[in-house]
Amino acid sequence: MNTKELMFGYDREVDVLYISLGKPEKGMQYIELSSNLILRLDPKSKEIVGITIIDFSKQFSGERYFSKVPIMASFLPGKEISALLEREKIV
Repeated sequence: MNTKELMFGYDREVDVLYISLGKPEKGMQYIELSSNLILRLDPKSKEIVGITIIDFSKQFSGERYFSKVPIMASFLPGKEISALLEREKIV
């Protein structure tokens, strides 16, 4: 599995949040997990490359700040974060 930058995009007009590993690409497969949650898969590797959250502000307003998505993830620091952690003697 390749590590890629985590990217976000929000379309206010349709209230949709796009989360992607790397730059979003065309030709992905889609799996609808619910009426508001869609997974994007690379058709060759079958890896999850993105999540689309429909009605984002409605789902995360009021007291619901967090919601589970049935995906496991790890955060790896990019070059800038790694340099900062080293400079601050955190790693």
